Amino acid sequence: MPSKKSSSNKVRLAISATLVLPAISLGGCVDYMEHRDTITLSAGEAQAWNRTVHTSDPWPPYVMNTQIPGDGQRTAVVMRRYSTGDAEAGGAAPSPSVPAAPQ
Repeated sequence: MPSKKSSSNKVRLAISATLVLPAISLGGCVDYMEHRDTITLSAGEAQAWNRTVHTSDPWPPYVMNTQIPGDGQRTAVVMRRYSTGDAEAGGAAPSPSVPAAPQ
């Protein structure tokens, strides 16, 4: 009987060695694959950063325009329709005035 126990132990040892040893040896490769020569992932962008920081006003001029044209009556009708969920809540919305294209 002792031979069966020793053979089953040998098989278990062989299986565990087959599974554990590659996992241990490949565990060191994970750190190697993530190796970088920089401190952070965004390192190396110093020129782009300096260009952005030293720009006096990075926003285009039209961003500061607060005079946005709109029709207040039409907006009120749309808001009323939205809040009530009724398509006929504000009556017929005035049609937008679109200037004719120059010919």
